Amino acid sequence: MRYYFVNQEMKEFSLDVEHTSGAMVFTHEGKKSQLWIRQLAGRKYYSFDQISWKKLPTLGMNEVLVSHSEVYKVYRGFKPSGLNKGGAGALITQMPGKLVKIMKKIGDRVTKGDTVLILEAMKMENEIKSGADGTIKSINVKEGQALEAGFLMVEIDEG
Repeated sequence: MRYYFVNQEMKEFSLDVEHTSGAMVFTHEGKKSQLWIRQLAGRKYYSFDQISWKKLPTLGMNEVLVSHSEVYKVYRGFKPSGLNKGGAGALITQMPGKLVKIMKKIGDRVTKGDTVLILEAMKMENEIKSGADGTIKSINVKEGQALEAGFLMVEIDEG
């Protein structure tokens, strides 16, 4: 099974996971690693050498994984289509929400940091700002629309 990990800057990597007898084999950038998992007192632990064991973080479906310095969204078996359209000129939802207000229209000139949309998520209104200087090329949403994570809301033609 392939897993996709995507951070907030839309940097991504994939990891292939296969189960063998007693271990899991991970393949990343052509390198294979084995991981053993065991359960003790209701908690799961992992080891790469079967000598030192560490507690295993648990994830539900479509959860996030936090490393020492970054937060990754985890997608199992597929990569949402909106992720391929990344870049500073693409405004993509990071979490489900409702579009409250569209501040710009097609053809408007924006500078990096201008508020383009207001999205309500988790009972908070979030200003969605332009990531680049340019012109609004397309608006793919309407006010009041409910959106899922990974949806391309606005495209900005950079320049």
